[in-house]
Amino acid sequence: MSHRVDEILKGPIKSKTIFPALILHMVASRPDHGYGLMQRIDDLCGGLIAVNTNKIYPLLRRLEERGFLAAAWDHPTKRSRRIYRITPEGEVRLERIKTAMEPYLESMVEAVADLKRELYGSGPS
Repeated sequence: MSHRVDEILKGPIKSKTIFPALILHMVASRPDHGYGLMQRIDDLCGGLIAVNTNKIYPLLRRLEERGFLAAAWDHPTKRSRRIYRITPEGEVRLERIKTAMEPYLESMVEAVADLKRELYGSGPS
């Protein structure tokens, strides 16, 4: 099946969904602070998805306000780093996002494969 790359890259699920999914997924596997999450996302995505403090910290606050994350300061007597953990509600939300996002991600994979085939032929990868 052929996909239009512009339809995929401008599709309905963008960073507004990818970032919450990544954050919820990452803190489910290991609680972390904002800067640590930024580094983990950058390592995972190799710079493909731009992550910065203007995106990550407001998103962490929103996820906490909605009850998907719980946070506490890592030092009890001074404000240092705020460590985020997923809540049971966050686990449910993550599964919902992942279910909705999987077809979109598959479409992206197929669109990139179509583009590669078009440019380089159908030889070995």
